[in-house]
Amino acid sequence: MSRILTINCGSTSTKVAFFDDDRELARASIDVPLADLATMPKVLDQTGYRTAQVREFLLHNDLDPASAEIVVARAGTIHHVPRDGAYAVNELMVATLTYAPAAQHASALSCLIGRELVEGTGIPVIIYDPTCVDAVDEIAKITGVPEIVNMPVYHLLNPKAAGRKYAASIGSEYTELNLVVAHLGGGITMAFHDHGRVADWIYDDGGPMSPQRGGAIPTRLLTDFVYTSGMTHAQMRMYLAGRTGIAAHLGTQDVREVERRILAGDEHAELIYRAMAYGVAKGIGQLATVRAGNVDQIILTGGIAHSELFTGWVCELVSWIAPVTVIPGENEMEALAAGGLRVLRGEEPVHDYDVLPAGYSSLEDIIARPSFLA
Repeated sequence: MSRILTINCGSTSTKVAFFDDDRELARASIDVPLADLATMPKVLDQTGYRTAQVREFLLHNDLDPASAEIVVARAGTIHHVPRDGAYAVNELMVATLTYAPAAQHASALSCLIGRELVEGTGIPVIIYDPTCVDAVDEIAKITGVPEIVNMPVYHLLNPKAAGRKYAASIGSEYTELNLVVAHLGGGITMAFHDHGRVADWIYDDGGPMSPQRGGAIPTRLLTDFVYTSGMTHAQMRMYLAGRTGIAAHLGTQDVREVERRILAGDEHAELIYRAMAYGVAKGIGQLATVRAGNVDQIILTGGIAHSELFTGWVCELVSWIAPVTVIPGENEMEALAAGGLRVLRGEEPVHDYDVLPAGYSSLEDIIARPSFLA
């Protein structure tokens, strides 16, 4: 039996689970109250707090992290890597997440916590399927501003797992199919999976709004908003990535609350919620063109995929492109454990993380010159 500890820090929760092979022994999703978050404005401020949450989970379930054969963490805000799969958490990755992260997001804490829990034991700590795999079609990165290269960022962990699950359900392989997968969560990202490789994508700032994100906004209007907002660079980044979208329109990011309002006759809530579904459908249609409509299946996954109302609206608009399969839930803990199990069985390699952030020459340089996002 292979014992696997998985850690997944989200914006307002710390998820942790312990597995024997693919059998789950214990799991928890531990809330991080907004009042507590307000006292820890920077992500790294939360490290001790969330580490204590994980330790309490392990103690409560009589689990020793030193009994794990591998720790698999959600990939944090590292910089672009050339392939998907597993990466060893090394000193360069830790320094990058600490001093020069690509963005401010709690996911960065996942591997830092895992590393601390098994420090000195020799137990490997890895991340799996990061959001920043640069294996996309080169044409997809070109923008109308030569100085701006649209580097790929997209949810991969759960969407790829959903693709594997769908393929298995029809007796096929993920690497044999063309799939458009929409991950419907606090941020919404979509991608065209071409026989196991993401060819093109829509990130949560380039498509529909979501519960916490503003989505694509006309540049002329966004420019005016940025320059008149009075926010700093870092404040604007965090605002657009956490307090816009459904949250800004309706004062809640909980789509279950939105649906309760709709059932109670709130027409404005229905309009905003429909607009999000409409945007998802537009994004799916956009991605279907990158292979001239050659799509074997559309997959809707993530937390919002539990909503039959929402997925029904999307299906009405896109089912002419390809059949739609709904695989609700994030399923990220299972995906992390499955990746770790494949590594332990020798079915997949563990890649070295050797990517220096742009503008830095060495690990020591990263530590000496923290970025504004640190």
